[in-house]
Amino acid sequence: MDLENVPLSLLGLTRGHLAEVLAPWIDRPFRVEQIYRAIYERQVASFDEMTDLAAALRTTLSERFTIALPEIADRHVSADSTTKYLFRLGDGATIESVDIPDGDRRTFCLSSQAGCALGCRFCVTGFWGAGRNLDAGEIVAQVLAMRREPRPETHGLNLVFMGMGEPLLNLEALAEALEILFEQISWRRITVSTAGVVPGIEALARWPRRPQLAISLHAPDDARRSELMPINRSYPLAQLLAALQRYPLEPKQLLTFEYILIGGFNDSLRDAETLASLLKGLRAKVNLIPLNPDAVLDPQMQPPATERTDAFRRRLIEKGVQTTTRKQRGDDVSAACGQLRAPGREPRGFRRSPSTL
Repeated sequence: MDLENVPLSLLGLTRGHLAEVLAPWIDRPFRVEQIYRAIYERQVASFDEMTDLAAALRTTLSERFTIALPEIADRHVSADSTTKYLFRLGDGATIESVDIPDGDRRTFCLSSQAGCALGCRFCVTGFWGAGRNLDAGEIVAQVLAMRREPRPETHGLNLVFMGMGEPLLNLEALAEALEILFEQISWRRITVSTAGVVPGIEALARWPRRPQLAISLHAPDDARRSELMPINRSYPLAQLLAALQRYPLEPKQLLTFEYILIGGFNDSLRDAETLASLLKGLRAKVNLIPLNPDAVLDPQMQPPATERTDAFRRRLIEKGVQTTTRKQRGDDVSAACGQLRAPGREPRGFRRSPSTL
């Protein structure tokens, strides 16, 4: 491929960056604003649709730049109407994203990396191993592409960075993408989920505008959390919780703690009580997620019975912890939590399975 002749994508450029890139051809700020709004508000598919620009300028833009979205290489529609998209990026890398309808609202589950190096034992993405960071354009493009898909009219959109990758290991691109997305969607409806990258949490705390924050916890003690999530050896619970104690929250805002329930491993009533004690003093809510099994995971890892999940939730509520159980969506097309993958790549596999299962 002759990279010198590849058009530069304008997707993911903030207003200021867009003005810098277009400066040789456009010296009027309102023109830059027209282009910016055409891309992100009108969501045009080509420069030819920017009919408020002169024809000569549209031609120049078409010759030098692109606003093309990544190819939708495949899509799978669940029985519950959840849709999983396989996007092929410009360099051939693939990512998966999910559109989850819920009444008159939709939630887009976005990827931040083309793979994941963290190797969490319950997550299929980690089985495929590390992939490169996405750039801001590739993050924003997932939103634009799924919004263009024909769907019944909806009145609200939520974004969750809970797809492939660890968002806080890709902070620069995440910040640029969020600067654009915050203009379209309230910060209250955008959630970034982290496995507990403490330096990333501390950096996020300094941002002037922050999304909602969710923390993948999944065990109430260091021993079991390290078995499930190798990152806990770098940032153990005491260090993670100390960073969260310092994290600034808006009035009525809560931190979300995600807790995957694995039958016979972390789902006892004593575990619920330990979890409640761990979160004491934090403005927190817990989202319970019964494990979504997959062929690449240890076959001993199974979700608990519904009765056991319900008992765990009730015990947390009794201890004063706001708690919900996530509805299972898209599991029949491997679109549920922890099931996204990078097809076409050789899987790395997990280094070892949790010894305590």
